[in-house]
Amino acid sequence: MNNFMIGLKRFFTNKNVVTIILVIVILVVLYFGYSGSIKKQTNPVNMPTAAEKIAPKTKITNELIVYKQIPASMIDENAIRNITLIVDRYTNVNVTIPAGSLFYEEWLVDEDKLPGNWIEQLDYEKGELGYYMDVNVESTLGNNVLPDTYIDIYMKATDENGTVMFGKLMKNIKVLVVHDGSGNNVFDDTANIGSPSKIGFAVSQDYYILLKKAEYLNIDLVLAPRGATVPTDDYVIVTSSTLRDYIDAQTITVEEDVITGEVENPTGEETVEGNNNQQVVE
Repeated sequence: MNNFMIGLKRFFTNKNVVTIILVIVILVVLYFGYSGSIKKQTNPVNMPTAAEKIAPKTKITNELIVYKQIPASMIDENAIRNITLIVDRYTNVNVTIPAGSLFYEEWLVDEDKLPGNWIEQLDYEKGELGYYMDVNVESTLGNNVLPDTYIDIYMKATDENGTVMFGKLMKNIKVLVVHDGSGNNVFDDTANIGSPSKIGFAVSQDYYILLKKAEYLNIDLVLAPRGATVPTDDYVIVTSSTLRDYIDAQTITVEEDVITGEVENPTGEETVEGNNNQQVVE
């Protein structure tokens, strides 16, 4: 027995033996650690995903959500895992969620933050329609288009002869709201003013359709403070009537509902033409 213990002691005090044992231990630890990590990354996680393509400004219901097993390594840390944080919310105004996609917080907004709800919250003249225009810091003159101020809308377009036309399309438009990309009012927090993404205002139905046609044609619209002088560069200055005729001619073969979509009167009353403040410039 003593000889055995002496031999065992010599075995473990041999530097070569100790080195081999340490190497084996390290390899075993690395093996099981790596295997555990791989298993953790490849194990599927039950995640809520879009059951179908979801359009912008759509209310998310249970029918639009389906659970799928997704490898953990493919799940972004910002993906929403809890279905209660998805149901009854809306896709943002500029977000389309592909079928099978995970849901992300930045894609969703609560109903009271949904861009466009300002139509129901603000009063304007009977017969007018709310229009929501894409903007950015540059087009709002360095974020200087403010709610309750008035703007003029200029238009730039190239005619069939290649002439660049420029003119004032509308004037005296009251800005009702300025939203950022998440639908929040840009100027709610004066200490942290956001970047503008949309401005909202109201116009008569005729002017609404005119703006929708310009939007359909991807025409360049330029904002300016009411009555301000706008640089005209080398453009040919034309009247509002010329600009309107150009827009109508370019869309004459397109059905109006294709251009405008369904025009809803937020008041629920019969829509009539109204134009108390906004004016098309002649």
